[in-house]
Amino acid sequence: RIYYRNKNPAENTINLNFAGLAIGNGLTNPEEQYKWYPEMVWNNSHHLKIVSEDQYKAMLTAVPTCTKLIHQCNTGNSAINTFACQSAFVLCNMGLTSPYQATGLNPYDIRKKCEHPPLCYDFSFVGDFLNLESTKKALGVDENKSHNWQSCNYGINMMFHTDWMKDFSHYVAELLNAGYPALIYVGDVDFICNYLGNQAWTLALDWKHKEEFVAAEVHDWNDSRGLVRSANNFTFLQVYDAGHMVPTDQPEASLEMLKTFLSGGAF
Repeated sequence: RIYYRNKNPAENTINLNFAGLAIGNGLTNPEEQYKWYPEMVWNNSHHLKIVSEDQYKAMLTAVPTCTKLIHQCNTGNSAINTFACQSAFVLCNMGLTSPYQATGLNPYDIRKKCEHPPLCYDFSFVGDFLNLESTKKALGVDENKSHNWQSCNYGINMMFHTDWMKDFSHYVAELLNAGYPALIYVGDVDFICNYLGNQAWTLALDWKHKEEFVAAEVHDWNDSRGLVRSANNFTFLQVYDAGHMVPTDQPEASLEMLKTFLSGGAF
């Protein structure tokens, strides 16, 4: 939105200094990323066999129907497309993420149990702080209404289900083609937005320097803290031993990553 507003000054009274984008463990191109859930539970970088072989094969069987629905979801905005988006959300997650959820493992870190359902981490301190009257006042929360912060609200979550399977990768391509740098970084023990699926969509992305990016050599990063592929301002970084929240698990590596990206340095 910032990019579009800056392109059209007539719509924009304030020109915001947009310099690039970084996405950490994101769901950007579901049609490509959902294909890789079976491999993440069976052929991941940590060599963990997370489900049984029969479950793995069942997940592979679910992929074609899932990706067909996701594809239909992204072909328009009609009622049929909306139904396909809703169906994809139900069927894809039932076939490709439910087997993992049934293990009791943390979907954000395949090495750990889910200790604090539903988000698996203890975020109570965040809620305690945000629900302080002093915090609400500082944030301008309406004092006449009973508003409480929740780290997980499935009612709100349900309102976004038709957007879940939307492909947003073309926006990344547009920004790259306009000359803006893009960094896609992924912790390699995250299941839910895993490095295999993110790597796959970056390689499949259709943009003007696709061939150079695909041909770029994958090399060690930051003293063996990850693997990186980078070309023409587009970077894919696999961060070792990090889950969905890379800075939480690898703070020093994350700081180095941000310093490199924000300074325009080379990966």
